[in-house]
Parts: sequence; structure tokens; C-alpha cells
Amino acid sequence: MKYTYTKNSIPADFFSNGHRVSCQVAVPVGGLSALLIDPLNSYLELEDAYISRINSPGEIVAHYSRAAIRKENILFLILAKREDGDPAGVSTLFRPAARRAFLTVRSFELRGTVETEAQTSPRDIMIQSVGRFIPLYEATATAALFPDTTFDGSLILVNKDQVEAFCIDE
Repeated sequence: MKYTYTKNSIPADFFSNGHRVSCQVAVPVGGLSALLIDPLNSYLELEDAYISRINSPGEIVAHYSRAAIRKENILFLILAKREDGDPAGVSTLFRPAARRAFLTVRSFELRGTVETEAQTSPRDIMIQSVGRFIPLYEATATAALFPDTTFDGSLILVNKDQVEAFCIDE
């Protein structure tokens, strides 16, 4: 699918099982969410990609001006600004309740806030949320084997297919 791209790129950190890719992503008019939900494209194109290992995030092991990442292998991605990852112009029929959440994906523990209807269960969120990623606001990711290694952002988008456990407060 061809997109009409803006001249804007957004900064993002993509996490796989063992690596972090810090980069810029050129976004179409529909924003990052349009790229993430596109069923016809399995890859995201990245620009100015810096790759580091999870256990040593300050050490850059590679840098490339162009890269690609397979969407299904993304555990989660972190954005500094919420508006960079929220779908543009989405209206809801309910007033969302902010609830504390804890998720695990391979190698990481994630904590943050989900916005849901008051009585929604974690299972309901997994089934009813649009697209392949669950938004987690004002969130932190902790490397399970290296608990002193944390990453945070205004928005973490968690790949539903990679979720091992999903818990929310009542």
C-alpha cells in the first residue's frame, strides 16, 4: 500500500527480544497507527537506526541510515510523545477510565496506564482493541533479567501477539 507521507519523522525506540532500535520513522498522513495496522505490509521502514543490546543500552553496536523491522517481531515500541502514536481523530462513545496495568512480554515487564471502560477485563482489551498494538500510557519497561535497565515514555505500544500476561487494577 502506498502512503502519502508528511515531511515529518517521529523518533521511536523499537524493542525485540534482545535489541533496541532507536530511530526515526517517516509517518503517513494517518500517523504511525496507519503503518502499524496496515495488514498488507509486514515491515516498517526506519531511518537513522541505532542498534543496542538490551543488557547494554548505552553501547551502540550498529548504526545505519536505513533499516527495516518486521512488525510481528516487535515486542513493543516507545514514543516520547503520546500524540505520535495515538490514532488521529479517533472518537469514543465512552469516557475512558485510566487503570494501572502490568504486562509481561518475552524479556520485559511493562507498567503503565490503559484507558478502558470501567468494567473491561484484560481479555476484553486484547480482543476489542483495534490493531495489533495495545497503548500503555506514561509507561516503563524493565528488562526482566536486568532489572536496573529501564526504558520509559509517554506511550508504549505493546504487540498483542507478544503478551504473556496482562493484569489491570480494579
